[in-house]
Amino acid sequence: MRKMHKTKTTKSKSSLRKNEKLLLLLIALDVLLLNAVFLVSFLIRYGLPFPERVFTPYKSSFVFLTLIYIAALSFFRVYKSRFRSSWDLFKRVFLGLFFGTLLSVSFVYVFRIKWGAFPTGIFVLSFFINLLLIFKVNQYILKARKKIRKKVLIIGRDKIDDIVGKKTIVERIGSNEIGQLAKYRDIDEVVICERIRNEKDLNLLIYLVQKLKIEVVFKPSIYVELLSGRINGDNSVHFLSTFVGEKPDLEEFLMRSLDTVGSILSLLICTPVIILIYLLIKISSPGPVFYKQQRVGKDGKVFTLYKFRTMVNDAEKEIGPVLASRDDPRVTKVGKILRTTRLDELPQLLNVLQGDMSLVGPRPERPHFVKKHKALHELRLAVKPGLTGLAQIRSFYDLKPRHKIKYDYLYIQKRSLLLNLYILTRTLPTIFSRKGW
Repeated sequence: MRKMHKTKTTKSKSSLRKNEKLLLLLIALDVLLLNAVFLVSFLIRYGLPFPERVFTPYKSSFVFLTLIYIAALSFFRVYKSRFRSSWDLFKRVFLGLFFGTLLSVSFVYVFRIKWGAFPTGIFVLSFFINLLLIFKVNQYILKARKKIRKKVLIIGRDKIDDIVGKKTIVERIGSNEIGQLAKYRDIDEVVICERIRNEKDLNLLIYLVQKLKIEVVFKPSIYVELLSGRINGDNSVHFLSTFVGEKPDLEEFLMRSLDTVGSILSLLICTPVIILIYLLIKISSPGPVFYKQQRVGKDGKVFTLYKFRTMVNDAEKEIGPVLASRDDPRVTKVGKILRTTRLDELPQLLNVLQGDMSLVGPRPERPHFVKKHKALHELRLAVKPGLTGLAQIRSFYDLKPRHKIKYDYLYIQKRSLLLNLYILTRTLPTIFSRKGW
């Protein structure tokens, strides 16, 4: 036992020393980058040789300025042993450099008699260059050392499929061992994959999650079960804050603003393409250009969805509603191109402007399939349907409803302005790679 304890202590000390060396390396590199970028900014702004009048203030103040920036970056915890994601690192670098720049400008202003000639434009220029360089260099080193990895604690013994990413540190405890959660101080997320039946354990979980400020995610089957319990008045799950619900008013406003502005800009940019598609459909096959279909939106509200027609006219007249597949014989030649490029979805920008849809969300289903699949009815109708979503950037076009749900439920729980922006930026590359659709 003593030997094991000594081995663990030795490993712990060794790991601590490695972390300290890594942090010192990052600080040293950032110091070099900060000053190199100042020189590059002077070069871009003034060329060579640097005017002595504006460069002298930098020469006499660069030590103080460097200390201010490093202190600001340290305050926002840019120098820590692990980050849950590259986005987490970027936010910290941005905040550190932003406030470092503000403090540096204030510092130069206070000592304006000595350093008043220091150009403010150099601070602005260096901020953007530093943001890119410091983030990318730190990211490269941290990724190489496997320090950008989310740490997840799973409660329960059930399988979790691919809810947890591959580059994730996973630890697991039983649903009857919730008290051990207090020991895990460095956890980013808790995944619950078993229903917690004991009210005492549930209350303890709620207390620890609030105290440790950990994000909670549910396995789809557990999530649907808990959601049903909440709807039916089960008070034992009432206080868990990760169920479906409105976001704060400001975030809802920003997400709706993104939908409106994004739709208008997209329609304006795509007007020539829309006219061309209209003519191609009109010439190539008989029938209307636009295809209208009833879909189910938020809270079960039925609305009319618009698309460019990609199938022969009256394709479902005899066989009824059928899920589309990759090699559907009903698809026209022009329709095949439109489906591959997802250009048939462009008219749905009108649905977004009308407020029936969002740019991002679960894809809207037809009433027939909503009635057929209970999970679609209980879960995916909690938010507005979208033009694109997690299922589209992570999987394939003909994904079955039972597979779609694990992506849709993740989006519903984690829905935010930043997540919407991320999904939108990933949508175009996914379309061009012909995956996810």
